[in-house]
Amino acid sequence: MADIRRDVTEILFSERESEVKHPTYAKEMSFYDLIADGKLEKVKQHIAMDPKPNSAERGILSDNPLRNAIYHMVAMTAVLTRVCIRRGMPEDFAYKLSDAYIKKCDSCSTADAVVALQYEMIEEYTVYMREKAMQNATSKQIKECVNYIRAHIHDNITVSELAEVVALNETYLSKLFKKEMKCTVSEYIRNEKIEEACWLLSYTDKSSIEIATDLSFSSHSYFISVFKKVKKVTPKEYRNSVNASI
Repeated sequence: MADIRRDVTEILFSERESEVKHPTYAKEMSFYDLIADGKLEKVKQHIAMDPKPNSAERGILSDNPLRNAIYHMVAMTAVLTRVCIRRGMPEDFAYKLSDAYIKKCDSCSTADAVVALQYEMIEEYTVYMREKAMQNATSKQIKECVNYIRAHIHDNITVSELAEVVALNETYLSKLFKKEMKCTVSEYIRNEKIEEACWLLSYTDKSSIEIATDLSFSSHSYFISVFKKVKKVTPKEYRNSVNASI
């Protein structure tokens, strides 16, 4: 035990000297949440912006590049599988998918091949969770509404606008949406906007005021109020928790 603690101390000292920091727990979990939410475009943006899975910022688990990449993929697969199960992925399917990717990973002969496979796995889980999220929306009109909201999340979306898009009466659309999605149209739009705000707070330098404007909130104070109601913390507190060093 003493040897392990000494090794950890040396690693922490080395990271401080080199200014290389492991991504925080909050930042890692926000990425897993994007996958579990089925937000494929945001997941792809995250991958493009973040360090590669086998980079020093992710931690060196082995001096052998191939083993290091494999260990990182196995660790991510284990966590991601459980996050998705918690969010509704059937256990038997989740574990079989996990096993299949780990076995495939074991046959990779280069670190780059492992990284490519890891990205494939991430997309596989994300697409499944996106499709699952749409299962509640059984009617064509509600699916169109959900897709429209996601595509226009920065706009001031109204029920009347959605009703026009899907050619339904506003009252009927509101009832149908709540029946299928288990929440009102306004609640769904609000929650999607807050999730977008979380992503912007985590992965951009935009200020809270800029984000409130980008997402068409009526005022900055209203944005803070809604954010705190949904996330139980203010936008500033959320960003600080994501960016805090371990």
